[in-house]
Amino acid sequence: MISWHCTGSRNWSRRSCPSFSRSSACCCRALRWRTRVRHPAAEAASGSVLLVSGGETRRSRPRLPRLSSKKADGGGAVPASTKSRRVVHQKAKGPVDPGLGRRVRELREARKLKQSDLAGTDFSKSFISLVETGRTRMSLRATQIVAARLGVPVAELIETPVGEDQRALELQLVQAEALLARGQALDAARIGEQLEHQATGSLAPRVKRLRGRALAAANRSRDGIRLLDEALRAYRAAGNRELVARTLYDLAVAHARLEEQGEALNFALQAEHLVNEGAVVDRTFELKLLSFLAGTLVVLSDFGAADLRTERAKALAEDVGDPRAVANLYENLAVTRQRQGDFDAALAYARRSLQAYEELDSKADVGSAWNTLGWVYVARGQAARAAEALTQAERLATEHKDGRLMSYVLQNRAELELARGNPDAAVTLAQQSMDHPEASSRCRAISRLVRAQALAKTKASDAQVNTAFREAIAELEPHGRRMSARAYQALFETQVARGQAKPANEAAKRALELLQPRLA
Repeated sequence: MISWHCTGSRNWSRRSCPSFSRSSACCCRALRWRTRVRHPAAEAASGSVLLVSGGETRRSRPRLPRLSSKKADGGGAVPASTKSRRVVHQKAKGPVDPGLGRRVRELREARKLKQSDLAGTDFSKSFISLVETGRTRMSLRATQIVAARLGVPVAELIETPVGEDQRALELQLVQAEALLARGQALDAARIGEQLEHQATGSLAPRVKRLRGRALAAANRSRDGIRLLDEALRAYRAAGNRELVARTLYDLAVAHARLEEQGEALNFALQAEHLVNEGAVVDRTFELKLLSFLAGTLVVLSDFGAADLRTERAKALAEDVGDPRAVANLYENLAVTRQRQGDFDAALAYARRSLQAYEELDSKADVGSAWNTLGWVYVARGQAARAAEALTQAERLATEHKDGRLMSYVLQNRAELELARGNPDAAVTLAQQSMDHPEASSRCRAISRLVRAQALAKTKASDAQVNTAFREAIAELEPHGRRMSARAYQALFETQVARGQAKPANEAAKRALELLQPRLA
């Protein structure tokens, strides 16, 4: 490397070129050499350099990062070294539909989102700006992502804009939907009730659907089902298959809250059929549906079908950017693996679910996740950890006045005390769970079984214990053959421990019969 350079400027030192002469040009001109010189001031300003060729100085273009061949959402190239890749590649395509852009902007502002929030990692902020000002159009995939972020179905996002007199109502509806998403179900239901008498056209079934979902979330599922059914009929009459599928899912969730698992499965399978036909192209919705189906099928003891949906959901979760849907999946997987006896996997999924809900700052869901984690710890025999988890769940259930969650926490506490060898305390806690006014029929039935098992560990007579088990078996019968089999198995173990050999054999036979698959 040469030790001197020609800068071609007036303030260079004589010693920079050994053949310098005042009356002649630099000798470098004759040598026709060419070298690259980093100019400190220019480099600091723009990263450019000076090129010197035969005494002539000119500025070169700065060296840019290598560009990949892929295009960003605004049409420009992106550096190959960029870590977060945009998954949607959308070019600007000229002015198309300013109405859609205005709709996107209004919905975004109603949800208090910035353009960068709506863009996320999938788009550039400038692309969202082009959409909102009507200077570009979105592909189907881009529309699906934007609709999901705005919390509306694609069909509602791209439908013909409502009249000016209805636009204000729509913005109030969007705000109510945002409240529901944050867990404020009663507030959302109250706004929906105010809007129901004013909404017309396509907004009318949308308001009914909102109220139905909100009432179901507020433990008024029977009222919610009526409204959801009305919305479903309206969407079917309009031929809107996407919203039919979404409302079917809402009905499935509402029936599941009433422990009507058969009805819940029926509606969920109808929604899955529409998704498979392409009526809904929304991966977040598909993930929620598959997760719900897996959990419902586990409750109904169809583990093969549950595993099939679980594997599809796990594969889909890798592509979905909705943290709530992924958290729901983890919680359902924890329950699934627990009931299948895979306690290690159940614990791992329960912890991931809790972490995901805590990141979302969803207190009600965090309480449910703590309860699930406590339940897993009880099954694993980790009493101290179970007590800590159930204490957290009980605190959150009390803060949010969630009676349904509290009834399950009491049930798990009863099982914990039974595992610790405190049957009297277990009987008391199980009875409190059964007597809770917001306990579901399934929770009451399982708590009755826990009470019978705890009673068998006390000084109660054989007649009292057998009566308690008969009541539990009768109450568990509507909840599936495997739940009944579980009760008969517990009865068998109790009767063996109490020396009742003959009735124990009858209970074992009955348990085996219930576990056999039915051919018809």
